[in-house]
Amino acid sequence: MTGLQNGSNPSYADYDLRAFARELRGKRAVDPRGMRDIADEIGVTLSDFSRAMGGQMVSVGKVIALCRWLDVPVERFYLPPEKPKETGCFTRTSVKHEGRAPP
Repeated sequence: MTGLQNGSNPSYADYDLRAFARELRGKRAVDPRGMRDIADEIGVTLSDFSRAMGGQMVSVGKVIALCRWLDVPVERFYLPPEKPKETGCFTRTSVKHEGRAPP
């Protein structure tokens, strides 16, 4: 999972901050206004806007406001939890050992 940012366990839901930041930088690059004017229009601080474009975490309310500015649904950057794969392997506790007491 290339965008995993917030945690290190893909079995938990997460948010792709890298893709989010790329989208923000892309739209910012074609907007002729200054960053402060854009941030004011969105309703976030300049530092929040800068942090989000840098791939850092911002609050959920700011993510929603930034997604509205991008005109994309928030779910676009959602990383669902990965389901563990069935291996068919046996663990030590599920294997019977002849002549020995269970561990």
